[in-house]
Amino acid sequence: MTEQTGVAKTIDIADEEAQYDSCAKKLLSNRLILAWILKECVLEFKQFSISRIANHCIEGEPQVSEIAVDQDELDYLEEIADKTIEGINTEDNSVKEGKVLYDIKFSAVVPDTKEPVQLIINVEAQKSDKTSYPLIKRAIYYVSRMISAQKNTVFTKRHYEKIRKVYSIWIQMKVDKDKRNTITSYEIAENQIVGNIQENVSDYDLLRILMIRLGSADEAGEQSILRLLDVLLSTNTQPEEKKEILERDFDIPMTASMSEEANIMCNLGEGIREEAEFNSTTKSIISVMDSLNVDIERAMEILKLNPKDYDSYRENVDEMLSVK
Repeated sequence: MTEQTGVAKTIDIADEEAQYDSCAKKLLSNRLILAWILKECVLEFKQFSISRIANHCIEGEPQVSEIAVDQDELDYLEEIADKTIEGINTEDNSVKEGKVLYDIKFSAVVPDTKEPVQLIINVEAQKSDKTSYPLIKRAIYYVSRMISAQKNTVFTKRHYEKIRKVYSIWIQMKVDKDKRNTITSYEIAENQIVGNIQENVSDYDLLRILMIRLGSADEAGEQSILRLLDVLLSTNTQPEEKKEILERDFDIPMTASMSEEANIMCNLGEGIREEAEFNSTTKSIISVMDSLNVDIERAMEILKLNPKDYDSYRENVDEMLSVK
């Protein structure tokens, strides 16, 4: 087998990251996992048990990467069936920017209320908070779209009283140390500037964004949802250990499907880390070459790299330098 070029490795690692994203979405879309998220993050479900939320509050099957975010694109199922599908969209797309899909989207109903309270929930798995734009602005766009998309599906004409409250929950897996294991909420609030005229809270409390930033499970403290997600989405915790923790501490049985996804995440995570380390070392080689004005052979000697890896580093150095 011939040694892969830097481009080939980049293609492979991109594919691995896509698989990693897919595994994360599948794990998060499990009904028991979603039930924990609802109980700990959605105010309307605080008083209910995990079992009741999972079995009686989540309507239908959560849609994973199926519904478009933007109104000018068909949903995944609509493209296949070529017809309008009633219900909520899991994806909002833009013709110019390419199709954008909600990671996970579903409806949930709050029991024990005089009139059924229905919510629309979006859960996003974000590998990192390092984006070219403020992530909170994207989240605001998502909740805005989930409200406007209710026109002609949840309500018609001027029946705005039927608008359902929406939640967008963003789970960020790799963040800076000072942000780890934190949860931040954003919502509409009423502020009296002149006078004291109060609206019904339910008439303006229609959107909420939660940013959940993960870290180490050992540092999650008493926040059960943080520890649960830290363990579930970790690429360091082995599947068997995950199974033990999830079953023992959260009453979540690790099904064959979940175990398989967790195993894939661990394996892919290891590959992604190795690739990151490889690229970091390559940059160090280039830095030594530039700062000490030496050739690549001398630079690798100075860094005390394994001679058996020299050919791979030569190719990667050539690839990086050709991009500059």
